[in-house]
Amino acid sequence: MDTADASAPESAHAVPLLLDRYRPMARIGRGGMAFVFRGRDEYLGRDVAIKVFSGGNEEHTEMYRAELRMLAALNHHGVVSIIDAGVDTSAPEDPRPFLVMQLVRGTTVRDRVAERPISVREIGEIGYEVAEALEYVHAQHVIHRDITPSNIMIVNYGTQHARERAMLTDFGIAVEAADAGFQSETITGTAPYLSPEQVRNQPLTTASDIYSLGLVLLECFTRERAFPGAHIPSAMARLTEEPDMPPELVPEPWRSLLQRMTAAEPEHRPTAAELSSEIRLALRDIRPRQHSRGMPWRRRRGAADTSQR
Repeated sequence: MDTADASAPESAHAVPLLLDRYRPMARIGRGGMAFVFRGRDEYLGRDVAIKVFSGGNEEHTEMYRAELRMLAALNHHGVVSIIDAGVDTSAPEDPRPFLVMQLVRGTTVRDRVAERPISVREIGEIGYEVAEALEYVHAQHVIHRDITPSNIMIVNYGTQHARERAMLTDFGIAVEAADAGFQSETITGTAPYLSPEQVRNQPLTTASDIYSLGLVLLECFTRERAFPGAHIPSAMARLTEEPDMPPELVPEPWRSLLQRMTAAEPEHRPTAAELSSEIRLALRDIRPRQHSRGMPWRRRRGAADTSQR
């Protein structure tokens, strides 16, 4: 989900009060076929996120309903939770499905990488938590298909002993694994983070998400995209090239792990369960001197050592 100017015309009056309860306030993002608003639950007096899909024909509406059902079935602390759903019929000729979701307060990995260097521990924590969320998502037979730095939120709960947490967002193009063999006319996903099988528009497995996460974590180390440039050249490059992993920027064992995550053949990549186990072990072996690459995650005096899970 890309951030957007909250003062955009869509922010104030494009959507009426929904279900006589949810009031869209300001646009905070957009996906390929939807706008995301910061909203207010007038009944409970709390802030929410409201994702309003663009209008379309019955086929599009059914696709939106499929996402609603898929999201409603997911229940994990590492996945943004759904609160309510409905269809805005204020314009009968243009009905618009919408989702009311947990409002996640924090920053994206994309913004964090742009802001400052990230410590090895912080990168490991991001990787561990996203892998843990993917283990759950994949166990529900769902493939996210769009793991990017913009779709991973870093959440700060603001309490003394809590550290920041990573959370997976935007399941807008997620697909059930049973349907992943379907080949559409267009390639779906974000070009710099597509797996080779996505570029080839081949049937997908959950290993596609692992490849994309590998590119995200690599970018956290190098602060550069592994496959930069325009969308088509960027996408095609991974069919003939392996991502560059300078040893001075990507230390072991992370370098070896990222190489396996971004293996050209899906069967050579670790599963999300294997990945979370390996990252947990690697975090335990991090020495204090490795924090010198950047600021560690916010930990105050008395906080538990998060490497000892």
